[in-house]
Amino acid sequence: MSKVNNMTDYIKSWAKTFSGSLTIFFLVILTIFPFLSQNENFIFFFLRHFTLAMIFSIFAASWDFLTGISGQISFGHAIFFGIGGYLCAYLIAFQGFPIWVAIPTGALGAVAFGLIIGIPCLRLRGPYLALGTLAFSLILLKIFLLGSLSHIFFGSEGISYNSGPFPLTRISSNPLIEYFIVFITMIISFIIIFQIVKSKFGTILKSIRDDETGADASGINTTRYKVYAFMISSLFAGIAGSFYALFNTAVNPSGNLGTVISFFAILMASLGGLTTISGSSLGAFFFIFLEFILIEIGASLYVQLIFAITLIIVVRFAEHGILKPVVERLKDVWDVLLGR
Repeated sequence: MSKVNNMTDYIKSWAKTFSGSLTIFFLVILTIFPFLSQNENFIFFFLRHFTLAMIFSIFAASWDFLTGISGQISFGHAIFFGIGGYLCAYLIAFQGFPIWVAIPTGALGAVAFGLIIGIPCLRLRGPYLALGTLAFSLILLKIFLLGSLSHIFFGSEGISYNSGPFPLTRISSNPLIEYFIVFITMIISFIIIFQIVKSKFGTILKSIRDDETGADASGINTTRYKVYAFMISSLFAGIAGSFYALFNTAVNPSGNLGTVISFFAILMASLGGLTTISGSSLGAFFFIFLEFILIEIGASLYVQLIFAITLIIVVRFAEHGILKPVVERLKDVWDVLLGR
């Protein structure tokens, strides 16, 4: 009972802060947004883009948890995203599993890969860990692309709507229902991640991030905790990958396991600000809608180049991302308006 009261008190105090109020404001906007227009084009274009941004918010937050909170730099996060999507798609298209079973199963499959990859990789540190995860990602991509194994991994074509005896359906045939399923999942995912970060477990991860040698000397089994961090991160990446597979009604090696997918997670989390978790959501929305604008103005060939330049600029001039300075400026304006 005391834990419930402590949580209630925490939520009340958080809601009174400027950042808490701002978060609640944006959640309210996202809740009422789908009802602002009955225009079918509005629903088709903007609602789908918002849904996609929320899927990538979960993915970027999972990477930020691994790298920003536990300090384990991964350049191969697409592994968990892709495995979750592939397993979910396979279970639906070839085994006839219902969506509500396939999505968590896909996420658990990603967790299994987090364990498999985490054990050997987390003996490494710093840039060697980053290169190790990148190597695993490239190896897995090549395996999925091998023509000789296409009867197992479906080759470069992957799994599409009509690949199996059962259709690979969307999360929901109704875009509005699909939107709210992803929206609620995103909120729950962020709450769970925030609670993990605030817990004793999260404190241990941050101590490993800040001084792994000191954590070792304190008697902490750093390898075990880093493996746990990999598994938790891969769980949420797998959820995002499962949603993405159903969102597109298709999975393929390049689109779900490619190195560029890992780059997207890094870019989104960096844009919002590492270690903030919530900044990942801001980065994902910025990323998805900037991509949409670039495609609309005919600059689709330069999307990745522009994003790469954006990342370089953010790392050089805003190493803590754009979320913190934006919130600070908004708070200053709010204080001025209130005469504080």
